Amino acid sequence: MDQFLSECQYEILYQWLKHHLPNGFIDSKNEWAHSLTTSYKQYHIEVSFYDNGVIEETINDTSNGDVVYYIHFLFLNFNQSVKILKDFLIYLKSLMSQKKNILICCSCGLTFSLFAEKLEENFKKQHMNVHIEACDIHTLANKSSNYELVLLTPQVHYYKPQLLQLIDKPIITIPTTDYACHNYNHIISIIDSYLLKEDI
Repeated sequence: MDQFLSECQYEILYQWLKHHLPNGFIDSKNEWAHSLTTSYKQYHIEVSFYDNGVIEETINDTSNGDVVYYIHFLFLNFNQSVKILKDFLIYLKSLMSQKKNILICCSCGLTFSLFAEKLEENFKKQHMNVHIEACDIHTLANKSSNYELVLLTPQVHYYKPQLLQLIDKPIITIPTTDYACHNYNHIISIIDSYLLKEDI
């Protein structure tokens, strides 16, 4: 890529990211890099564009020193770089969003409570602000008003058409294999993509 064109695109990319970040990011420059930084709750968030073309995205949890999110890459292609930065923005939006309340419905709420607890634990491991509660199919209509989203287990999928007429909440069905194999990460990705779509 022509050096002048590459430098122009690098600066455009920086300005694009600056425009898409939430309010509160500080724009700073030193002898090595141009950076955008902020603090949110216990997190220190920084994106640096180094003079050598390396872009670095970091989110640190200052309460325990954990690195929550880290990637660095060399700017070679504008579209590829935008994609990586968009993934960062999606994660950041999820991290900074208000707590989402999700109700999971099964034929029997007792045995399913453990699944709901494990799913919520996995959300927390990914630093996502979600509260999950389990209920049985018979109490769903009364409880659903306090939740943004309702999940149905495979055992009660067939109730979905009736429930859509009873409650004014979005309903997602958990895929049978994900439920049976306790594939929490895939279930989380389904939920997260839905919640992000709703926030747009």
